[in-house]
Amino acid sequence: MRLYPIDARKYNARSEPVPLTNEQLRHFIAAGFLPLQSSLPASYHKSIFERFDQISQSYGHFGNNLLPLVPEIAELFEDPVVKGALQTVLGKDYSMHPHRALHSNPPGSPEQGFHKDSYWGYVRRVRNHRPWWVMIMYFPQSTPVKKGPTAVMSGSQHLNQQPKDYCIPASISGKAGSLVMIHYDIWHRKMLNQTEMNRYMFKFEFSRLRNPEPVDRGEWLAPKRVVKPDLSPVWRSVWDWLVGSDSKTNDNEIPSIDDLGAPDEWQGIRAAYAWANKGESAVIPLLDALQFNPNGYNEKRRYSDNGTLWRDDVVARNAAHGLVRIGRPAVHGLLETLKRGVDRARKHAAFALGEIGDMAATTGLVGALHDKEVHVRVAAIEALGLLQPTEEGISGMLGAMKDPASEVRFDAALSLMRATTRTSTALNAKCVPALGAGLYDTNRYVSGYAAEALERIGTKSALAELLPFLRTSRWCAHTDNQRPF
Repeated sequence: MRLYPIDARKYNARSEPVPLTNEQLRHFIAAGFLPLQSSLPASYHKSIFERFDQISQSYGHFGNNLLPLVPEIAELFEDPVVKGALQTVLGKDYSMHPHRALHSNPPGSPEQGFHKDSYWGYVRRVRNHRPWWVMIMYFPQSTPVKKGPTAVMSGSQHLNQQPKDYCIPASISGKAGSLVMIHYDIWHRKMLNQTEMNRYMFKFEFSRLRNPEPVDRGEWLAPKRVVKPDLSPVWRSVWDWLVGSDSKTNDNEIPSIDDLGAPDEWQGIRAAYAWANKGESAVIPLLDALQFNPNGYNEKRRYSDNGTLWRDDVVARNAAHGLVRIGRPAVHGLLETLKRGVDRARKHAAFALGEIGDMAATTGLVGALHDKEVHVRVAAIEALGLLQPTEEGISGMLGAMKDPASEVRFDAALSLMRATTRTSTALNAKCVPALGAGLYDTNRYVSGYAAEALERIGTKSALAELLPFLRTSRWCAHTDNQRPF
């Protein structure tokens, strides 16, 4: 008989989350990853490993059914170390993404090339400098380097350019129960397993639901371990955002606007933040830079990125991040660009408006949900979900749940789920019918976020939509090819 790890459950229930120290948070912000060690006993990790080793012959790819197949893994994310790390970076109210995956590395499996994860492809989303999205990678068995752990490129999370000449690879090795929390956009790969033993890694994703609340952690200081390339202006900006302060520097560096497209991408990023330090006087040059590349997009969907298209968006992307750093003085110009700019400029303007978070952008972003270009609609609906919800904004999100592009519907469901955490009972009630319909969307992630939104609303009408869906979609964790009944 298979027993649930009740001792782990009891331990988690009586343990308070352990927040990251300032030094841990600084390292995560700069390096893009942070190794952690679960506080659950070795017996817990042994049971997880043995369970997956046992069922590896009974199933094909576990896919998103990883958690219902072995629900014991849920205790890992109640571990005070893991929960405290996630709360420090994402806030106390975060969401586990419906996607999760088992990455096995059996003996003889080939080594991967470095890549970024990207479900919607290289150009459809603008990647965030701010940590709206993180991943946890968990190793239930001892994983020395020779067993083929995951490797990350330290400090590569903001680079769309292949970072091999700028960043130092770091292998995530350790004893059973080792974890690493990574910025979603870090470059990483599977290393070569040089042993005769199986290696498993479980990947889970988590997203922030709202802007950070101010917290007293002091001013930004460089981490003790040096991280290259030096993107300290970005790191300071992310720290300020997370702790709710604003410590822009009076940098004497005055780069050329052409430096936004520097051959080494990290120099272009630094140039964008140097321009942002000029404040309002930099808005017009950066808005002009959004228009740099009027060419259309390569529409091929890519599930991971190798960096070959990094230059297509580089000037507009860097300009957008600079405008985000400037903040509210850029909103009016960004709204004008959202109306009249070229495709690439409109996409990046929508992204920047969401990151700035000014409610004055609501009407413009709702209008952009009807843009002919899918990339713009993806950016606009995600941006809308980062703003304080209004009746107009909610109506726009509900309309986007019917968009023909599944990427837009995915972000509409995510934005509605974010909105349910900070809007009125009346507006939440308005969302219930569309979310109920979203449970049966052909895109699994629309369904997943619709279910979470209904759970968070929690009213009688919301549960009336949710519970029949959950009843019929329930997964039996005790059923496999050896035990079908």
